Amino acid sequence: MKLRTFPLVLVGVCLGSSALAQPNLISNWNFADPTLKGWRVDFPYQEWSKKNVTYVKQTTMDGKRCAVIELPPGLARDEGGKIETALVPAVPGATYRIAVEALLPDFGAKVQAEAYAVDPRTEVVRKDPESKGTKNKVIRIPEMDGHPPLVMIYRAPMPELANGTKWNKVEREFTLPLVEAFAGQQVKPAYLTVRASTSRPAPTAAGKAYFTNFKLQKIKDPAPGAEPSKRP
Repeated sequence: MKLRTFPLVLVGVCLGSSALAQPNLISNWNFADPTLKGWRVDFPYQEWSKKNVTYVKQTTMDGKRCAVIELPPGLARDEGGKIETALVPAVPGATYRIAVEALLPDFGAKVQAEAYAVDPRTEVVRKDPESKGTKNKVIRIPEMDGHPPLVMIYRAPMPELANGTKWNKVEREFTLPLVEAFAGQQVKPAYLTVRASTSRPAPTAAGKAYFTNFKLQKIKDPAPGAEPSKRP
């Protein structure tokens, strides 16, 4: 399965009043709750993120409540750290706006929205490539928290953020596809999450990255009568 990404459309300073009026779909978006409630930081099912939960906590930086990812030295380049919003029900074909603030004294960072569909594969089909020694590149969330097994089918990336000593904001709009092809079947986006992750300048570096004020707003419904096109 080749995961598709869509062209970046940066949002200008003057956003329409209709966009600003839409509710934020992310709970605890500014880390006002002291417990990281509503955030996904523990990923024992992902090879490079098994220790991630030990790197993330809440703090205050330059007057803003935020999450901090603090990485020790000596990690492999692919290990890094990340924080993801809770899964939000997605509307296929709808247009969304995302925004995140970051302060990056030691690392660069990547921010993107990700859409997940229900995994259409049976356990036998899913495990067959693994039994043959084929590395599985599918990004998958196992069944938990009331949802079935999920697979990522779409991502909307932002430009990589350079490190610096001031808070910076990134934002963009994107439109979810109505369907995507996965494992020979047409699947629909079912959930959305916003992910922020460190981009390590060197495999041995230690340091911190701060994130806050996450926003995810549905600003436009799908076009009436829109029909999904077949994805190869």
